[in-house]
Amino acid sequence: MATARVLPVLALFLGLTACGAVEPLPPCPPVARAAPPLPTSAASAPPPAQAFAEPGLEPTFADPERRKKLEATFPALDALIEAEMRGQRAPGMVLGIVIDGELSYSRGFGVVDLEQPAKPDADTVYRIASITKSFIGLTLLALRDEGALGLDDSLARWLPEAAGLVYPTRDATPITLRQLLTHTSGLPRTAKIEPEEAPAESDVTRVLAGFALESPPGTRYLYSNFGFSLLGLAAGRVARAPLREVVGKRLLTPLGMTSTVWDRTDLPAGKLATPYERGPKGEPQKTVPLRLGAPEGAGGLFSSLRDMARYVAFQLSAYPPRDTPDSGPLRRSTVREAHSTGQRSGLNVQVVDAAKKGDALVRVSADSYGFGWGSTQTCDFDDLVSHNGAIDGFTSDIRFLPTRGVGVVALANYFGADPGVISSKVLRALAQGGGLTKRALPVSPALGAAMAKLLGVYTTWDEAAYAAMLGAGRKKFPEEKAEIEGYRRLHGACKGYSPLEIESPQNGRFSMDCERGTLQMALSIAKSDGGIMGFAGKSLDIEVPKAQRTVAERLASLVGKWDERLYKKHIAPKATKPRDETAGFFEKVRNTHGACTVKSAVHEVFEQWFVLECERGGDMTLAVTLDAKDENAVTSFAFRPAGRGVCPVR
Repeated sequence: MATARVLPVLALFLGLTACGAVEPLPPCPPVARAAPPLPTSAASAPPPAQAFAEPGLEPTFADPERRKKLEATFPALDALIEAEMRGQRAPGMVLGIVIDGELSYSRGFGVVDLEQPAKPDADTVYRIASITKSFIGLTLLALRDEGALGLDDSLARWLPEAAGLVYPTRDATPITLRQLLTHTSGLPRTAKIEPEEAPAESDVTRVLAGFALESPPGTRYLYSNFGFSLLGLAAGRVARAPLREVVGKRLLTPLGMTSTVWDRTDLPAGKLATPYERGPKGEPQKTVPLRLGAPEGAGGLFSSLRDMARYVAFQLSAYPPRDTPDSGPLRRSTVREAHSTGQRSGLNVQVVDAAKKGDALVRVSADSYGFGWGSTQTCDFDDLVSHNGAIDGFTSDIRFLPTRGVGVVALANYFGADPGVISSKVLRALAQGGGLTKRALPVSPALGAAMAKLLGVYTTWDEAAYAAMLGAGRKKFPEEKAEIEGYRRLHGACKGYSPLEIESPQNGRFSMDCERGTLQMALSIAKSDGGIMGFAGKSLDIEVPKAQRTVAERLASLVGKWDERLYKKHIAPKATKPRDETAGFFEKVRNTHGACTVKSAVHEVFEQWFVLECERGGDMTLAVTLDAKDENAVTSFAFRPAGRGVCPVR
């Protein structure tokens, strides 16, 4: 997700001093008088009654050493962050790591001010810039939950001045709040607003008359500060209160974010880090934060590491979905909705030229933008939620992993800094330490009982016990006896098992504790009676059978170097493709992977394939079928990446 840089032209921001609803605007109510009740949106009728299942098992962190592994990484992080800061020439930065709702790591680096050096800490305040958008998104969702608006309301319903927008095609529909939240409104990134310093709401809405959209709403993702400025105005109109009050009531006050403010003048002396921008020769030079005025919904908040840690902890507390009561201030489902209900914003693929053994050969990110949050899937993480920001003298980044219960906050007082790079390296270091494991469902009593029965049948085959372990209506298959005997030949006796991945109370994968090798067993049971509906074993890192090793090694050698003699002996007798086509195929594999050798074999149910260790391009697997009458004749073969569905590694 590109840094949401907020330029001096306050076309990027809108939305603070609104006090009313639809036209004509009523006068702001006196401070001593309560605001009128919120209007009810026709688009937000009460939902129908719901039916719920009985309370079930909740995902938990199974590794008892998880927290210890995460904290063991902390000492190495200091040097990592300091080295990155020197490279970025950043005057100062604070970084925190939130684990299970606690600020477990908190460090200040560099200085608050270059002329009066003092080290920043968790209470030093920085401007968080476009991270403000996540507050606006959650506030809009809170108003939706209160019945005050619908996400598919048109912007013009709450900002009648938006009727003056000019749409690029005659089939374009009016901009909705949902489209503004997901940056698909068709509005450009910025709009020219005068005056630049602290424009009023009327200065912003005046721009809308005759303002041209860049694309029809809903057809294109385009990050728009201007759009979130309008959302800030709309939130004030809906709630009939200033935006600051609306956000404060629903988020800042209940979360205890006492150092989070809209005006730097509201901070105690010495709390705000001095902002710096890049000078003519690359050196940091002081700058002055602009007063954003009405457009501040796009990026106006100031905050501290301690407050932002509370904010990240609140996001993480929405996970996992569970039966316990909500403690607020927003429903857990609403917070998850803000993270995940996104519009695809980009796919990025980069080849890693100097990847080391075991490193990913590509960097991939699939991005979407939800309601004020970016959601990303990468080679390392499939659940990254984040936002960053940059504005006159400050840069910021927050990112967290909901299924892993960990988040990172990085705030810097330098416009040339990129705290997101540091946050990313910190998460990677935590992952390498082995602590960034996901929550997992525990084994249900029924699934555990079924696994115990299967282990008993594995240990001593008994026809009656085999029949008793099956679910009602599930047929017996004679070949399953041969299947289990095959596992025993490979692995010997097994005395226990432990869960690897539990998908549901009825489905899971287990690691068997056996005499030899690694045996994984997938198990599925019936919901009605807990009987086994299916099982499948997978043997890893086993010795390649002698009968097939020779042929497998010779096929693997053809990847490294073509050998006509080996081709004629093993492939040509049963070939279904021309010789030149087969040779060309091996050449393509060679160009990607270099020479490969047979490392081990994998056995799954009745199928078998080989793992090849290659010079480059990641390991591969090789599946070979031999002719029943000639063990040297290959009837089919297939090379595939060893890690299908994930980024290849060297």
